[in-house]
Amino acid sequence: MIENEWREDNCPEYGSAYCPCDIIMEECPGHWDCNDIELISIEVLDYYETNGDYSINPEDEIDTEHYELLIEYCDYNNDGTIDTCEVH
Repeated sequence: MIENEWREDNCPEYGSAYCPCDIIMEECPGHWDCNDIELISIEVLDYYETNGDYSINPEDEIDTEHYELLIEYCDYNNDGTIDTCEVH
């Protein structure tokens, strides 16, 4: 989703990328592939998971803006928590 938004803003002529994708997409400068997205996601979740409970929730040292953004994109069951174990 993030890669597609970046492509739309920076190089719309290359189209969208989907993961997993059997079709090799033409790369545009600064693109992320599926492996990049996975590694970046793990780094972000590990950064914001500060209290050792393997989830991101209001008990972590995370500012409201980033917490709300992560919840919007990653809280698939709407419980206000993102389980970081799912991405490891």
